[in-house]
Amino acid sequence: MKIAFIFVLYKTPISEVERLKKEIKTLHVTRYKSYFIDNTILNRGYAAGVNAGLKKALKDGCDLFIIANPDISLNRLNEMNLLEAKKHFDIWGFAMNQDGKTYFGGEIDRWRMSGGLIVKKPRKRFQPVDFVSGSLMVIKKSVIDKIGFLDTTYFLYYEEVDYCYRARLAELKVGIDSNISYDHFEVSKTNSSKNYYLFKNRVKFLLKYGTIKQKFREFLRLPKTIYEEILKRPFYLNFFSLNFSSLVNKVLHFFLFLMLIRYFRPEDYAIYTLAWTHIGLLLPLLDFGTTSYGLVNLVNQNDRQSSTLFSFRAVLSLLTCLLTIGLAFLFNYQTELILPIILTSFVIFANMFSGSFLIFASVAQKSYLVSLVSMIFQIILVISLILGIVFSKKLMIVFWLIFILYNLYSVVNFYLLKKQVKNLKFVFDPRSWFRIGAKSIVFLIISLLAGFYSKVDVLLLNFIKGEKAVGIYSAGYRFLDALMFIVSAYNVSSMTLLSKLAKTSKSEFLAKIKRDLVLVLAIGGLTALGLYFLSPIILPRFLKGDYSLSIQVLRIIIFSLPLILLTSIALNGLYGLKKAKWVIGLFIFQLIFNTVGNLIFIPLYSYFASAYVSLIGETINVLVSFIILRKAINENFR
Repeated sequence: MKIAFIFVLYKTPISEVERLKKEIKTLHVTRYKSYFIDNTILNRGYAAGVNAGLKKALKDGCDLFIIANPDISLNRLNEMNLLEAKKHFDIWGFAMNQDGKTYFGGEIDRWRMSGGLIVKKPRKRFQPVDFVSGSLMVIKKSVIDKIGFLDTTYFLYYEEVDYCYRARLAELKVGIDSNISYDHFEVSKTNSSKNYYLFKNRVKFLLKYGTIKQKFREFLRLPKTIYEEILKRPFYLNFFSLNFSSLVNKVLHFFLFLMLIRYFRPEDYAIYTLAWTHIGLLLPLLDFGTTSYGLVNLVNQNDRQSSTLFSFRAVLSLLTCLLTIGLAFLFNYQTELILPIILTSFVIFANMFSGSFLIFASVAQKSYLVSLVSMIFQIILVISLILGIVFSKKLMIVFWLIFILYNLYSVVNFYLLKKQVKNLKFVFDPRSWFRIGAKSIVFLIISLLAGFYSKVDVLLLNFIKGEKAVGIYSAGYRFLDALMFIVSAYNVSSMTLLSKLAKTSKSEFLAKIKRDLVLVLAIGGLTALGLYFLSPIILPRFLKGDYSLSIQVLRIIIFSLPLILLTSIALNGLYGLKKAKWVIGLFIFQLIFNTVGNLIFIPLYSYFASAYVSLIGETINVLVSFIILRKAINENFR
């Protein structure tokens, strides 16, 4: 009898192949041949690799086929115990040691047609099972003669479940030798696609072999199944919860905006807008890149590192708050605006605590908790503010409520931080703070420039034309701002992928850029056109009196949306190519263009000037950013 050892490789180190060859020799098998099928280039899937090895072995006259992953050890086996199960089964395996547990083959859930490994050791040595683990399975030639090869449509996972099920349908015997064990290192557990293939192929197996009753039951169970699958994937749970929370917050604050413009004049709404605009000017100082630093460097966190980062953020928040209030006096704002800015500035501390909680929760793969807390707070905040508006009809009540509720939010987040980091305390360590800040200075400069660039029109409009013009312009701009979650969603989805493609090939990188161009033009363009034509019909119900002029502002500024999306493609490409420093020049240009344009044209055309300057500026940004991107691509892919 001639035995074939078939290993399917995928990016397997040569040292591992040599190890397997040595282990095969120590089995002392008299007649054998080894087949190492390398799937690295073609990546045809595990089943296709096994089939390729089986066909070669059949041509070489092999009678017995031992199929195995390269991430196993054969040290516990020898020719005798390999073949003892031959008289009991047509397909067999062994006890598998993996991650500190031992598994004894697998069984199929008769309700759901899903495969699961057995942890309870059977009483009998030679135990029939529904399937054996594909990491090491032995197949007789008579099995291939009767049922053929593995189903290659599974690509990865469940191919052994399917093959053993087909064998049992053909009245062949499947089982394990529970007295013999081997070690499986399971390199695939780090494969990010593992859960996807397991879910996809389990459904395929159900559809292929399940009864109508089983399929109907699984359909009814779909919500629970989706929930279970999301829980297996912390990234998706966190990603969707953060985006859902962001969307809910956008919707809530849009309702708040509608209540503000209903109960207050443009001059009053201008105070509300200017207070938040002023707070946002120096807000990037609060983060100083510490969020990115924490997410990257605190994977194996200790209390000292966590406390150092928290302390740095605390000092930054205090500095940012003092500078923000000082800047308000320096700008010589109207007296009625100073107190709202002081009250609103305490939002900075709330952002510091909630941002710190986000860092440590994300490191623990629990950022969905941050989303939940944030969403609950935003619901309470917006409802409280709306009630304050309706019953008091006084803008200062709104700011006092903001002050009280955001301070309570700080306390809640500090409590949650203490639960997440048990020994959290203030650590005075300027050297470590400087080291953290030095790594993030480029992104801080970009954030500051982007913040000034996006707010300079409102500030200049206030100084030149006054609060009423700010209120009208801001009300129109608020609709564009409500749609900026589209830009955020694109950036989150695209930035990481472009960074990966930047390390592969120019053709794949450019293909991604082209696909994104079509996508954002379709989404942004259709959204802009829809609001342009529908706003005069729908919005007069909400924007009445002086606010009706905001509709004209909206019909101009809304075309910035597709342009901002296009610029985002170029910027994400530059970040992916490690050219973040080039972006600084672009934002300096944006800031200068917006400042000069508004200074020249606001005295002549008021808020319409700000709208057109923003639109023209975004158009120039698209052209300049793609010119820079083209240069960066040529340099990167020489």
